[in-house]
Amino acid sequence: MAKFKKSSKRHLPHQSNGIKKFVFGLLIVVLALAVLGGFWFLSQLGPKDVDYRNLDYSTEVSESVKALQEESLALESQFEDVLALRDPAADDILLLKGALEKQESYLSLISGVDSEAQKRVVNLRERYQNLAAEPLRLESLDLEREAEALVEQEEYESARSKFREAYQKQRQVNESFPQSAAYDVGRATRLERQARYLMAVPLLERSIVLEEGADAFIEAREWEPAEERLQQAMALQDQLNREYRGTNQSSVARLERLRVKLVGIRSGQSYVEVQRVVQLADERRAANENLEAAALYLEASRLQRQLNEAYRDSPYASSERVSEYQRKSQTAESFELGLAIERNHDLMQALLAERRTYEAAEVIVALRRDIKQMEEAYPRSSLNDEDLQLKVRYLNLVQNDLGFIQDRIYDALLPIPEIEGWRMLRTEVPQALYSLIMGTNPSRNKGDVRPVDSVSWVEAKNFCERLTWILGQSVRLPTENEFRQALGPLRYLVLEELVWSVSDAEGVPQAVGAKDAFASGFYDLLGNVSEWLESIDRFDTEDARHIGGHAQDRLESIFSVPIREAPRGERNRLTGFRIVVKVD
Repeated sequence: MAKFKKSSKRHLPHQSNGIKKFVFGLLIVVLALAVLGGFWFLSQLGPKDVDYRNLDYSTEVSESVKALQEESLALESQFEDVLALRDPAADDILLLKGALEKQESYLSLISGVDSEAQKRVVNLRERYQNLAAEPLRLESLDLEREAEALVEQEEYESARSKFREAYQKQRQVNESFPQSAAYDVGRATRLERQARYLMAVPLLERSIVLEEGADAFIEAREWEPAEERLQQAMALQDQLNREYRGTNQSSVARLERLRVKLVGIRSGQSYVEVQRVVQLADERRAANENLEAAALYLEASRLQRQLNEAYRDSPYASSERVSEYQRKSQTAESFELGLAIERNHDLMQALLAERRTYEAAEVIVALRRDIKQMEEAYPRSSLNDEDLQLKVRYLNLVQNDLGFIQDRIYDALLPIPEIEGWRMLRTEVPQALYSLIMGTNPSRNKGDVRPVDSVSWVEAKNFCERLTWILGQSVRLPTENEFRQALGPLRYLVLEELVWSVSDAEGVPQAVGAKDAFASGFYDLLGNVSEWLESIDRFDTEDARHIGGHAQDRLESIFSVPIREAPRGERNRLTGFRIVVKVD
């Protein structure tokens, strides 16, 4: 018995949980039914479908109300009688208006629905508004035509008044007769815009006249009246921008331009003073009073800088003028030093041309010193010549080798048959000579006595320029005519003895002068490396030409003296050059 009781107590919690689940489920069901009942109740409160077929239209209408419709019909009948005889007048249209009003009163008093009566109201209203609006529409059109005629006669004020009246008529139509065919919001807007436009025209014309007057005073340097008129012109343009937006006369850009011009007027006196000082400086410069001119240019630069800071938006403000006046000041101040540099340069040229290299070296040192002083003391002077600086810097670098280089070049020159004043290098330029002049060797087929190769036409011209500096004489590439004159006739020549070709050069250029010379004394005019020619008959953008064939050409091809073209910056391991030198 005790065991049974112990077992019963063990099952009591499970029984309690089952009762709780049952109660909880019952609550959920009740809550769901309550929600559904609420939705049904709300649906009953909303609008319901109406079956118009079952409506009762048999509402009784009183005799007095029926009389209103009969009066309306009678008035419309009277109007129709008039319409059959003549065009309706204003009083006749009132009959139609009365008919409309009676019909509207009838509809407002009946309790049921009379669709036929409602349609009649709509028709009467539209008909009445069309007839009542037509005189106003015609008046508005006539006024618009009169306004346009006045515009053609440039009577803008009268035209503006007519456009305004036309606008008022159209506006009256739009407001009083919105269901008429004459209703036109767009036309009213256009007429109003035309009236506003004609109001703006005289303001703009007045502003332009004032601006032109200001310009005349500016030209005469009469600043006060110029400023007064320009301010008046600006006030009118500002009024146009504020009150007549959307018209052609409104212009923010013009107002800004006038403002800048006003700043220019206020800065004009300062600019006149700057120009006065510059004119004095020019006069001193023309009189060779360079130090006074330099001081005046410097003062003009200071005044221009002040103008720039005070009137940043002025058309007379210019940082370029500041730099220009500083340049003129330093140019005038450095004039004597510039003359000394020019004299020493001419002397150096003459000494080098006469092969007096030791004396030339002393002049180069002095010239280098003066040029350095010019660069440091007067960096803005227009007498600073970058090309001259480069030239003297190079000659200063090679001054100890000037005599050696000149001797080597002159010893290797030969006259060109039937060409006067020029001599040509008997061989192609060897790599040793190129390295001595240029400080570098671009060749792929290395060897001091081999011709320089892989050198572009531009680089060959740079070589000629440097050699011109050293010799004091003009140096350039040969022309085709000079090359052919040096080559002479090829008939009866044994090319194998004169030319390096694919048959014996192993595909690479060989040492210059290793084979026999041509009759004129020149070596390797054909074969070995093809040689750049002077481009005297070509634009700088066109390709350059080289002549004579190279070590990879066959003898048959070399015999034809081939001429090839290539871009001026192209490098080729089978292309080199030789030079010609001017000889006085």
